[in-house]
This record gives sequence, C-alpha cells and structure tokens, in this order.
Amino acid sequence: MAATGSSKSAQERREAQREVLRKQRQSELKRQRTVRTVVIAAITVVALVIVAGAGYLIFRSMQPEGPVAVPEGMSADQPYLTLGAPEDSGKPVVEIHLDFLCPHCGEFENINAEDISTMVADEEAIVHIVPRNFMDMQSSSGDYSSRAANALVAVYADDPVNAMAFQTLMFANQPGAEGLTDEQIEAFALESGASEQAISDIKAGTYEPWVKRVSNPYGEETGGGTPYVEIDGTEFKGFTQPGALREAVLAAGGAPAASDGGGEAPASDGGEG
Repeated sequence: MAATGSSKSAQERREAQREVLRKQRQSELKRQRTVRTVVIAAITVVALVIVAGAGYLIFRSMQPEGPVAVPEGMSADQPYLTLGAPEDSGKPVVEIHLDFLCPHCGEFENINAEDISTMVADEEAIVHIVPRNFMDMQSSSGDYSSRAANALVAVYADDPVNAMAFQTLMFANQPGAEGLTDEQIEAFALESGASEQAISDIKAGTYEPWVKRVSNPYGEETGGGTPYVEIDGTEFKGFTQPGALREAVLAAGGAPAASDGGGEAPASDGGEG
C-alpha cells in the first residue's frame, strides 16, 4: 500500500509540473500575441503618418505658388537685376551669372570687378546680374548660395547704388563650404551702405523665392554653370584676361577697343562653376 501511495504522489507531481509548463506556454503565447499586436499597431501608425505626409506634399505641390517678392520697379518674371545705363539707352547689354559660393566666380570678380563697376558708374553698358543658387548643396548649411543671393537682391532693392559694393565685399570674403553666417552677410550689407530695411529683408529671406523660382531657373536654361557672361545675347568667354570684358563691351557699343583680341581670349573653365 505504501508503494501505491508513493506512486500516486509522483504522478501528482508530474501533473503539477505539466500544469506549470502549460501555464508558462500560455503566458508566453499571450506575451507574443501582445508584442505582435503592438508591433502591427506601430507599423500601421507609421504607415498612416507616411501616407498622410506624402498626401500633404502632393497637395502642396498641386497648389498654385504665391507671387514672389521683387524689388520695386521689377516685374515678377524678370530674372536679373539691372545696373548701369537705362534699359532703353541703346547701350550694350552685359549679362553676368554668378553664384556666391562658386570659386570661379571669385576669380572672375577679382579680374573684372573694377571694370564692371566702371561700366555701371559711367553707364557704358546695361548690366544684368543674375544671382544663382545652384551650388546650395555644396555648402555645409545647404542654402548658402540662396542666402547670399537673397542678400544681394535685398541690398539692390534698398538702393541699387550699393549692389556692386556689396557684391565686391562678398567675393572678397568668399568662404569655403562653410559659407558665411547671416550675421557676417548682414555686416557686409551695412558696410556697403544698406539700410535696416535691407537687413530686415535679409533676415526674412524676402527674395529667396525669386532666386529659386525665377533667376536660377533662367540661369539653368541659358548658361547652366557660373560665371557665365553674354554681351548683347552672345556668350563671351574672354573674361579671364584683365580688361578684355570691358574692351569687348566698348567695342560692342561702337567705341574703339584698347587692344586687339580681347573677345578672343582663351575660354575659361568657369562655366563648370
């Protein structure tokens, strides 16, 4: 009888162990179901957020863009700033495309800034400046070219007389990929003679939409890279030779050139700005 009692006790222990294991399995299955439910719910939420975000972007892309701000007297679709002689003066038209981050543009400015300033001040030509921002992504901030171009337009809008001085300061202090800070750009604007209104427009990025939607797309269609120069609609590549650009402009206006062959100087690689 003792043996029977002992055998029964062992069976009970086995049953108890099986019950413990069964409960553990049920608990683990329940935990797995809970985890699976949470994961599915999280994935669903993320998917809904992505779909909603994509839908919003599509919605925004289909909305008509608002008007761009431009300096007084300019039409919204005019892709350049005008300096020098009046548009109806009959003087040669010089068009210059520049990106403030482009190292070739820095070289161009070093060679030609004085002559361009003379052409503007003496109204020897109608000078069109096309500020570009195609090198934005080459800057650490991803928007330096846009910020610098906006600043040039802000200074021009405040008083065109100060635009060339500001452009010269920006290229004289041309940075690498790190770009200039907003404070540095504003300081150069003030140094060039700009007012607090220009500083306000620089801070607000007032003219960045014009740069992004008007002047830069125009530059992509005509020249692509920077610096890019046209005289009366014809590309001019001799600007790497000191004095050649102004000589070519004076010749286009009917004035005798100071020397021969200025317009035939070797082509610059600046077009790869």
